[in-house]
Amino acid sequence: MELISERIKRLFWDVDKNTVDLKLHRSYIIRRIMDDGNIEDVKWMLHSYSSGDIIEVVKKSRGLSRRSAWFWVHYFQISPEAVECLKTSLIQERERPSTE
Repeated sequence: MELISERIKRLFWDVDKNTVDLKLHRSYIIRRIMDDGNIEDVKWMLHSYSSGDIIEVVKKSRGLSRRSAWFWVHYFQISPEAVECLKTSLIQERERPSTE
């Protein structure tokens, strides 16, 4: 079991930090850093996880904030339609009547 570094432990105030495993809980860790981390935490994440791992979290996480999702959509050039947490808002925007 590989535990999270001291650097990011402060982000996990709601769980026992000594049980958060880097590999087993990678989606949880990546989401938490995306939503609550600072630039140094993001650098650590980009160094610790592959782009593929991070992109998978962006695409599949329904709980990721829209703000974070849009940032990572642009950073990794991901289609917004492929991102679960953005799908509802995209559908609503398409169904909204035009104001023209």
